[in-house]
Amino acid sequence: MDIIVLTKRVPVTQEEELKVAPDGRSVDLSRVPFRMNDWDNYAVEEAVRLCEKQGGVITGVSIGDMESDEVLRRAIAMGAKDGCLIESQTVVHDPFTRALLLKGFIEKENIPFNMIFGGVQAEDDQFGVTCGILAAMLGLPFASMVIGIDDIQKDTVILRRELEGGIQERISIKTPCVLSIQSGINEPRYVSIMGIRKASKVERRYFKAEKYLDGGAGSLIDVTRWFYPPKKEGAVILQGELDDACKQLIGILKEKGVLQ
Repeated sequence: MDIIVLTKRVPVTQEEELKVAPDGRSVDLSRVPFRMNDWDNYAVEEAVRLCEKQGGVITGVSIGDMESDEVLRRAIAMGAKDGCLIESQTVVHDPFTRALLLKGFIEKENIPFNMIFGGVQAEDDQFGVTCGILAAMLGLPFASMVIGIDDIQKDTVILRRELEGGIQERISIKTPCVLSIQSGINEPRYVSIMGIRKASKVERRYFKAEKYLDGGAGSLIDVTRWFYPPKKEGAVILQGELDDACKQLIGILKEKGVLQ
């Protein structure tokens, strides 16, 4: 069972105050820490667990500058055999371009696989469509929001998908295929600093992104402006007893047109 796992290096912005760069078309990330995209952690872990049971090879693949090598080292420390970096000095926002790069890389470099795993979405851009577009480009079956892989039978995978309202769907899908992995499918293993240092001794392979863009095609998305959302008015605190507060609330709702 050979599996390609797509990994992405993303900024950790949850507790950081982001600042728009002076040019207005980018965000200053110079002091923001980075890590492997959280959903990709689950994808790597699931691939490792499958290969531990079934046998096979895991290849981590990432798109980005040389700093993205750190997510490949983490994937190797988790259990991937090697890592491949599609090196691009510009940020690839467009999921179509990302999928095109991955398709060209997999086909031209003849990377063997039975399945391709990726996280459901990336923490930074949250498009959530790269895996689906890649599957369409490769002409392969695709399943999203995968929350469990129950069985593998020859060329068929039995899996569960998460749907609206907490409902799960159990389906079978033919391999080779592309799956986007949902968080919660497993508990990603702890990776120590020593483990990552050891993984750094495993040779990674580096490829230029331009090699896989047909006709030098660029991104289909152009970032025109970053800006802060306008500040809204503060909340209104209703004073007085409960009956008085309710009357005030009804009056406000009528004024806003919510109640007649």
